[in-house]
Amino acid sequence: MQFKLPPKVFVERPCNSSVREAYVNAGAPHHIADFLGRRLDSFIDWHLLISPKLSAIADPGAIPSMDRAVERIVRAILQRERIALACDHDMDGTASAAVLWSALVDFFGVEADRLTVVTSHRLTEGYGISEPVVSRIESFGATLVISADKGSSDEPRIATLAASGIDVVITDHHVIPQAGPPQSAYAVVNPSRLDAEYDRHVCGAGVAFLVMAKVRSALLERGTFAQLPPLTSLLDYVAVATIADCVSLSPGASLINRAFIRRGLDQVRSQSRPCWEVFAQEQQGDIDAETIAFRMAPAIAAAGRLDWAESGFRFLISKSETEAALYWSELKRENSERQTIERRLRHEAFPRAAQITGPAIVLFFEDGHSGVHGITASRVVEAFGKPCAIFAPKGHGARSTASAVVEGLASGSFRSIPSVDVQRALQHVANAHPGLLLSHGGHQAAAGATIQVSDLPQFEQAFSEAVAHQTAGIPESKPTIWTDGELDATSHTWDAMEAFDSIGPFGRGFDPPIYSGTFCVDAYHAMTEGQHARLRLRREDLVISAVWFNIESALERLPFIGDHLNIAYRLMRRRYQDLASLQATIIAGSFRSA
Repeated sequence: MQFKLPPKVFVERPCNSSVREAYVNAGAPHHIADFLGRRLDSFIDWHLLISPKLSAIADPGAIPSMDRAVERIVRAILQRERIALACDHDMDGTASAAVLWSALVDFFGVEADRLTVVTSHRLTEGYGISEPVVSRIESFGATLVISADKGSSDEPRIATLAASGIDVVITDHHVIPQAGPPQSAYAVVNPSRLDAEYDRHVCGAGVAFLVMAKVRSALLERGTFAQLPPLTSLLDYVAVATIADCVSLSPGASLINRAFIRRGLDQVRSQSRPCWEVFAQEQQGDIDAETIAFRMAPAIAAAGRLDWAESGFRFLISKSETEAALYWSELKRENSERQTIERRLRHEAFPRAAQITGPAIVLFFEDGHSGVHGITASRVVEAFGKPCAIFAPKGHGARSTASAVVEGLASGSFRSIPSVDVQRALQHVANAHPGLLLSHGGHQAAAGATIQVSDLPQFEQAFSEAVAHQTAGIPESKPTIWTDGELDATSHTWDAMEAFDSIGPFGRGFDPPIYSGTFCVDAYHAMTEGQHARLRLRREDLVISAVWFNIESALERLPFIGDHLNIAYRLMRRRYQDLASLQATIIAGSFRSA
């Protein structure tokens, strides 16, 4: 099918001149001050920005139900109860499981045979504390369940556990349903609660860590232990989860997340665990937030996308390099398969999405794979600038497909744009059309839902109406790249880019610098049969080396020497052996007349 992607629109971020000048006066380099003026609404102390302190983190006791949760967990530890850890199957859930397991076993002395980690199968059992999860918890004989990164929307199954005499302590960060926290839970520790006065941007592993930190304090106060080392050595798990879960990294929104990542990444770089030793062996250059986001997290999450998530958990808690290497090889195989499936779905999704003229894109794939629908939906959002939902028969893609597919049901993954809260859009659908959504949940930017296959046309219309309701009065959404404008030639240097290290990490809410400008093509070298290219670009006295991945599909023709290109690009530092160089990675571009 012939189709054309809509052109990407470059929009320069506005700059708050007072913020910029405040950072110049604080001693920041001009290009850093300009960057911060385009990211922050108000000045944040320079030292707090570049050195976020764990000591500045507010007492998590302010989260409702924290004391009750700690009391119950301490009691289970002292009475040697059997404890089930019910964790989600993505990167955040896997890291949460590692936080809880390591705290209980390595710090608090709980015997490993009194613990079990219970996840749901993403394709066959869906999200949350599902009925199969309840069955496995009961079979283990647990008297306490500690959830992580899920549970806030699972009142019916929690009620089943409670009726069996099993207490459930929820640790989570997902949006609380309109009905409120699960009434049958023993405790619900979730900073997203309406009655919580705490940072709502903390990820699931972060909440689990805060709960375990309070458990440590309680055990010391009781005199159970004469001393216990602080749990800060678990912040490597929290850091990778925070990066992977796309929670806010804006200094104006969550200094907690930035403090977690700074400390945790230091531990990853120091190879404090066998898993990090194995991972570091394959990396070139320093490990940073992007290394985690694009190389580690997808591999760890791949197991849960295609099958059971256990290998990712086992990789994280491995006690030897040999054990870690074995699980890492398995994770890489799974990730390679995930990438193959995602490429196929993307190639099918783009032509169909190009035919949709409404405010939202809803696609159904009879041969889809719900384990990778979220990734595919993200690519569609990037390409078309609209919220996207991708559905497939529930359970399709599971390795035991014949027994996994739930007849008549479709599960979907949603991704959104900044101007649309997709979780709120789904709630709008649920309120306006009772019974249409069999289940749903998620965040502002990402969510999931299950519906009847026969209801897909009705849902598509209802969801588009919900999106239109939020975007009323807003210009039609287009695939947009927000840039930091034109970077002067004197700042195209190694030192200038290295200065950004002091204000990282970058991620959701604190995007890395992207510059734009018009350059003349001085040299062009095709790679991979023309799919990618290396270029030498010139703007007056400035000459930069650049790489453009997937250039073949981005332009109507390949560039000639002398062509002028209007591009959006990132400047990246590269090291190869003893050579260091600066290279532009082109994100998007178009031809421009000289």
